[in-house]
Amino acid sequence: MKRALTSSEKFLLALCGISLAAVAGLFSLRDYRARFRSATARIAELEPRLLAAEAAAADAPFWQARQAWLDRSLPPAPNPGQAHSEFLQNLQESARQRGLSLAAPVLLKPEATKHAQDFSITLQVSGPDGAVLRWLADLQSPEKLRIIKFLLLAPQSTQPPRLNGTVTIAQLFKP
Repeated sequence: MKRALTSSEKFLLALCGISLAAVAGLFSLRDYRARFRSATARIAELEPRLLAAEAAAADAPFWQARQAWLDRSLPPAPNPGQAHSEFLQNLQESARQRGLSLAAPVLLKPEATKHAQDFSITLQVSGPDGAVLRWLADLQSPEKLRIIKFLLLAPQSTQPPRLNGTVTIAQLFKP
């Protein structure tokens, strides 16, 4: 037989329902706050990347023009042995013309990136300071498609001023 709920039972049932709703609300609030904090931290983490991407997008025409120049200017990659030997001979000849001495050449393994392939040579250079600096400046010109990847110069205390140094120079080719 069914009987109707008394007013105190209805009150307790309502109180139980309200308690369950409050507990569910507190769990939902805790979950919301955790997600909010996580999202805020992720936004703060990504904002510098967005600024960098916007800056890169603004610089895109500048870099696209340079990439087009590289695509037109880079010569095709020859055989690595031939490229290294021609490059080393060129370096030795240009150094000799400036009165510099080159020693201990080391032909490094060719490195390829998506933009270029480089054939690098590490060598010791010594000579008058002005001649060394002019030689280095002449080496790293855009038209010659060479870059100085490493440079360590040490002055000598002799008269006239002289420099000794280690330099790694790369010649660029199409990938």
